[in-house]
Amino acid sequence: MDDLQGRGKALETKFFGERDQVLLQNLKAELADKEAREALHAVSGIDNDEVLDKLIDAGVTPESLAAISLIPLVSVAWCDDLMEATEKEAILQAATSAGIEKDSAASKLLGSWLAHRPKPDLLESWKGYVGVLKGSLDETSYSQLKSSVINRAENVAEAAGGFFGAGTVSDKEKKAIADLAAAFH
Repeated sequence: MDDLQGRGKALETKFFGERDQVLLQNLKAELADKEAREALHAVSGIDNDEVLDKLIDAGVTPESLAAISLIPLVSVAWCDDLMEATEKEAILQAATSAGIEKDSAASKLLGSWLAHRPKPDLLESWKGYVGVLKGSLDETSYSQLKSSVINRAENVAEAAGGFFGAGTVSDKEKKAIADLAAAFH
C-alpha cells in the first residue's frame, strides 16, 4: 500500500505541478500582453485595448510604432526646409511620451533626423510600412492609428505656426499632412 500511495502522491504532484506550470505560463502571457498594450498605448496615444491587441497580433512593437509615429512628425517639420525650435520641441515631447529614452539608439537617430533632414526614402519606407499594416489590421484599428499619427503631425505643424507657435499651419505643412493621410488609404 505504501508503494501505491507513494506513486499516487507522485502522480498527483506531477499533475498539479504541470497544471501550475500551465497556469504560470498563462499568467506570464497575460502580463506580457498587458505590458505590450501599455507600451503601445504610451507610444501611440491609442487607449482602446481592442485596437492595441490587434496591433500586437499584427506584430507591431512599441519600437516600430514609435517609428511610425515619429517619422511623419519629422517629415512635416522639415517640409519647409527648416526645423523650427518649436517643432523640434514638439517632436522631442512626442518621443518622450512614446517612451524613447534620452540616451537610447532611437533617441540618437531622432536627434540626427532633427539636426539634418532625412533622405526622402525614409518617408517612402514609412509609407510602405503603413501600407502593409493596412492588410494586418481591421478598419477601425487602422483608422485609429491613422488618427493618432495625423493628430501628432498636426501638433508639430501648429507648433511652428503663428504667434508663439499657436496659429496658422503653412500650405507646405498642410500638403505634407495630406500626403501622410493619403498613405493610409
